[in-house]
Amino acid sequence: MDDNSKYRELFFEETDEHLENLNASVLDLENNPSEELLDRIFRSAHTLKGMAATMGYETMAQLTHKMENLFQLFKNGSLAINGETITLIFDCLDKLAEIVEFLRDDVSIDEGIITDLLHRLTAVEGGEILEERGRSNQTFQLRFDHLSNSDREIGAEAIARGYFAYGIGVKLEGDCILKGPRVFLIMDKLEQHGEVIHTEPTAESLENGEFDQIFMMLYLSQEPIAKVEALILSNSEIEAIIVNNLSLADIEQLGVAPVVAEVTVEETKETEAKKITKNDQHNQSIRVELSKLDSFMNLVSELVVYRTRLENVSAQTKGTDIKEPLEQVARITSELQDLVLKIRMQQVSVVMNRFPRVVRDLARELNKEMDIQIEGEDTELDRTVVSELSEPLIHLIRNSADHGIESAERRRELSKPPVGLIKLTAYQQGNRVMITVSDDGKGLDPELISESAERKGVSTVGLSEKEILNLIFHPGFSTAKEVTNVSGRGVGMDVVHSKIASLGGTIELVSEVDQGTTFTINLPLTLSIIQSLMIKVGEETFAMPLGVIEKVIEIAPRDIVQVHHQEIYVYRGTATPVIRVNEALAISAKANNQHPHLIMVLLGKQYYALLVDELIGQQEIVIKKLGRELMEINKYLGATIQGNGDITLILDINALCHEVGGIYG
Repeated sequence: MDDNSKYRELFFEETDEHLENLNASVLDLENNPSEELLDRIFRSAHTLKGMAATMGYETMAQLTHKMENLFQLFKNGSLAINGETITLIFDCLDKLAEIVEFLRDDVSIDEGIITDLLHRLTAVEGGEILEERGRSNQTFQLRFDHLSNSDREIGAEAIARGYFAYGIGVKLEGDCILKGPRVFLIMDKLEQHGEVIHTEPTAESLENGEFDQIFMMLYLSQEPIAKVEALILSNSEIEAIIVNNLSLADIEQLGVAPVVAEVTVEETKETEAKKITKNDQHNQSIRVELSKLDSFMNLVSELVVYRTRLENVSAQTKGTDIKEPLEQVARITSELQDLVLKIRMQQVSVVMNRFPRVVRDLARELNKEMDIQIEGEDTELDRTVVSELSEPLIHLIRNSADHGIESAERRRELSKPPVGLIKLTAYQQGNRVMITVSDDGKGLDPELISESAERKGVSTVGLSEKEILNLIFHPGFSTAKEVTNVSGRGVGMDVVHSKIASLGGTIELVSEVDQGTTFTINLPLTLSIIQSLMIKVGEETFAMPLGVIEKVIEIAPRDIVQVHHQEIYVYRGTATPVIRVNEALAISAKANNQHPHLIMVLLGKQYYALLVDELIGQQEIVIKKLGRELMEINKYLGATIQGNGDITLILDINALCHEVGGIYG
């Protein structure tokens, strides 16, 4: 049992979770210290250290142990919780995350990687190295009910040959889920320095996790008792242990006259039976590779396509025998589609939870006072989109912190609160998700942007103020006069724009000098299957995502009014810009169409009226990417396959509205 490789993935998954929890908890500790929070942090750090030691990752275990000492000093009140000590802990957590990535990539680690941090930690401790004990408090008693005579003889013979015989009891934490692997890791560590000759429950029961919290071992080794305790305590999720150095007389009495324990093996089995029955009534989950979910989604997408084709064939042939089974297939397919979409959805909190730590670090680095407010972190998106969101959002937050939020002195001069605010909000709107990053800082000055553009040879003649602001998304564009560690290198905002575009989304910028800046990211809820409205423009058929459509109105041509250079339609008492889709797509409109339709869409807080020639009906479609050759065509989200096999383009409503200077100016 000396091969830990099969537990590597488990180790990395749980380590990532512990590091994320520690980052969030330590941030809370700085703002709202409490004994309960300290206990939670200490347990998580202790578990992390034990896992690393068990896997043989000594550098990681050593750093975690030293960091854990600081938490102990916090607990006993001999070390103050302040910005400096919290920063040191965050530096440790960052280094641990770096080490984990090295381990994940099988990169060798030089012990010197943590030397500086170890010196800093030791200095804070005042040179005192705390020994970790106290986890050995006996909350139960050692007991062997099924020790055979041969096991006793082996133990007695080992003692005669100079070995120690240890009676060991281990009590796992009550919320330990993977008990079998935990026992394996403990025994594996022990057997590197000796031999386990007997266990209760049996080895098979332990391997299968068929026990409650407690198990016993008879262990032979030449290591001293302190070493044996340390080997056990280097593992995670241990509530208490007992390690007794047994004499020959003790060995002879084992299994003959057992001491009645507070928690017996029989009670354990009874409790476990109840626990299994209880667990069956709760939701259970398993981890699934994302590639398998992608394959599942692709298969369901193909099923939707062929279901539509079958419905089309059935309607053409007017076959009655196939109608009912086809309806059942359609129902099952729809349920399967809803299920796979729900499985793929993930809360954006996965990304947003790390941003309070980011803003805290930026505030210290830039010597500014700032805070972050997060709303709507339970909003769900396709997990493929969520996984790609971190980079653009980090860029936006860093730019808000560096270029947006002013110094405390400057904010007082402007009669602003001394603490700047960065606000991150997510919400769903139809089949889209809107994410805004805003700040109450100095805003973007169009004049400065225009001057910077002219210096770079970019003409701003004839550009509106909004078009000038959007120049910040051009590659290599920056208004920063100084290069800092945070931003101002002329890269970043173009990366944000490219990344959002690659996810099928758009980004809008609104800014006012000395008032602040707001970036609004508009993303598709899912990348695969959507409800759509099929329309005709001229003789061509297109699909429009249904999520942003509020209403469809049949109008007469006289209902559209020309005002200056823009056609409008009065909707709910408000002048709404009209977009002739045929003109936006350079398609000839239907001649003498006396009954066109206006499709009313809502983007953000602005209504738009899209004029089309004919409505076909609502349909569920599978989105297919256009391919690399057509990626530059920004008026289409993709294409779909119709029931008759025809390929239909899916219109990008945001891009069409952009044509009339709507949401982007």
